[in-house]
Amino acid sequence: MPGQQLYARKQALVDRGYQLRFAARLFGVVLAVAVGSSLVSSVLVWQNMHLPEQESNPLVVVALVAIASTLLIELLLAIPLISLLGIRQSHRIVGPMHRIMRTLEAIGQGDFSQRVQLRQGDALEDLARSINKMAEALQKRR
Repeated sequence: MPGQQLYARKQALVDRGYQLRFAARLFGVVLAVAVGSSLVSSVLVWQNMHLPEQESNPLVVVALVAIASTLLIELLLAIPLISLLGIRQSHRIVGPMHRIMRTLEAIGQGDFSQRVQLRQGDALEDLARSINKMAEALQKRR
């Protein structure tokens, strides 16, 4: 849209409830996978340490403890990354939807000069273009 002012992001949390729920769900999935993996490695360590019929192999125990520790460290590093990515990805939908909703409310109240302004590459660019065409047609009919 030549000549139009580009929309600049002013805030990351447009719809705080939705975006935080999205990030929490994403985090929950990763947490479940990490906990499951840690439990499997812990069970393997426990079984290897307490086999009365066999002599436990210290190298296997050390390797399994290293795997469990690595999984824990990865989880601790993933928490902030997942949170930021979840909020950023949800913003790519919620932000444009918020601007579209405000524009449609203004058009519904009779202000046909309103246009949806989205960043290039936003997920709902086609919808915004259609709404802008509709507003132009309505403005010409007045």
